[in-house]
Amino acid sequence: MADPMHEPSEETLRVVSAELNGRPSTQVWGRKGMVTSMHPNATLAGLDILKAGGNAVDAAITVATTIAVTSQNWAGLAGDSAWQIHWAEEGTTEHLDGYGICPRSMTADALIDRLDVGPDAFAEEPTGIRDKGIATSLVPGTPAALCAAWRRYGTVPFADLCSRAIELAREGIVVNSYITGSLGKCAGKLGSFEASRVIHFDGDRPLQIGDLLVQKDLASTIERFAMCMESEFVDGVTARAIVDHSRRAGGFLSLEDFGGYKPVWRPCLKGSYRGLDLMVTGAPTSGIHVLQALRILDQFPLRDLGCHSPASLHLLIEAVKIALGERRRFGGDPDFLEMDIEASLEKNHAAEQARSIDENKATSREPDFSSTAGSTTHFTVADQYGNIVNATQTIGGDYGCGETVPGTGLVMNERSWWMSLKNGPNVVAPGHRPNIGHAPTIVFQNGVPICSLGSPGGFGIVQYVVQTLVHMIDYGLDIQAAIEMPRFRINDLAFAVAVEDRIHPTILDALRTMGHSISTYPAWTDRMGGVVGVEKRQHGFLSGWDVRRNSLALGY
Repeated sequence: MADPMHEPSEETLRVVSAELNGRPSTQVWGRKGMVTSMHPNATLAGLDILKAGGNAVDAAITVATTIAVTSQNWAGLAGDSAWQIHWAEEGTTEHLDGYGICPRSMTADALIDRLDVGPDAFAEEPTGIRDKGIATSLVPGTPAALCAAWRRYGTVPFADLCSRAIELAREGIVVNSYITGSLGKCAGKLGSFEASRVIHFDGDRPLQIGDLLVQKDLASTIERFAMCMESEFVDGVTARAIVDHSRRAGGFLSLEDFGGYKPVWRPCLKGSYRGLDLMVTGAPTSGIHVLQALRILDQFPLRDLGCHSPASLHLLIEAVKIALGERRRFGGDPDFLEMDIEASLEKNHAAEQARSIDENKATSREPDFSSTAGSTTHFTVADQYGNIVNATQTIGGDYGCGETVPGTGLVMNERSWWMSLKNGPNVVAPGHRPNIGHAPTIVFQNGVPICSLGSPGGFGIVQYVVQTLVHMIDYGLDIQAAIEMPRFRINDLAFAVAVEDRIHPTILDALRTMGHSISTYPAWTDRMGGVVGVEKRQHGFLSGWDVRRNSLALGY
């Protein structure tokens, strides 16, 4: 991969073969361009734009709008976005912040009163609490973000970029096993709302594999968006329908909220690891915590310790623990917080954190939250001109708040669920954006991007991105093999660790002996995220796509 100074060692290759159970990687290469996303139809639609001469931003808009049709369990126009755009001609890498904002009338106290919640609902991401109904919804950011990206970099007419999404919504998509599983898991939430039930159910049962999911109202909404662009979500038919329904259903959204929304172009944060440069999205995303974990790991010889040895996994887990703790203590909206980014990334600070790690013993503490949330979607597009779009989009948890706005086909987000109801950096407050784990990341060598990646997975995103980068940079794996390696996930701040059961039991027993609380997940579970990305090689692109999440990569 990224570090041409070494290839995988024989021992690493032995570990890889054992942990992949002999399953060969399916490598997808492209000479001119590459699209990798979490739905085959979205990937194909984006590739068609590249092949017709569109650039990475053009293709990414098509992927985003198509995902809004094929994957409403993960993302849509009623959600929000964190885009990372590398523009080769200008030599710039920027973060386009399309996160939603709390409505002007939404305060923590107002939300508490509106939802009538108990004390268990005050933390961020409370399991099974305050995640249902439009009262939990923030002002969507994705529509304005897509338009901002197109206005700066787009070359293909915006309406043309939405045409595939409109067609799929109007004519229908065949339901696959992944959608069926998601519908089954969320049947109670969706079934509570008539407009959701009409779309996603056949009578009394959720749609099954092979059924046709037709979304004519959504097709009309995207068609209006294609013609009117962001104004459709300012004072257009869609904005007015959302606000009218919110008012009737006890929500907080107003036309003033929609009219006042603006996406923000922010600088990316820069760090380094093993001599390579990294650029990540800044707050309110969690890119900084990817850099923090890697700076700690830079103090240790992971390659010498061996791929997925007890010693190397222990250090990975401990470094991630520190980064996750920092996120909970300090993560929030930078427009409302004083954030000392330089101090957080200072090398001496990382060295001090590394010295706090006992190389033979795990740290532990009492949990103050637990989260297994892992929806969201990520896609990466690279074009023949050297441009890259690396984007994470979401409506929150599976099917957002579950409530569809009648006449629009839009399942609304529940992004206030990812915020706290008690004072702190990520508290619900008017105009505030939520902090969340999104972490689009690009790796550079000598100023040239050589890898871009990201993942869904809520609290797990930072963990999955860090592990994938370590697999590539420390152990020399290509992006596809790095993604397919088994991963761990820390679900709470007690630092209990769930590990895919492809890692050998003797390794897990050794970690338990060191004091880690270890449980196992089944192999290839989607609870371990869905990392996707693109690696640049000398003569083209190698994709990274994740079998855990219905992904597909295509190049040309």
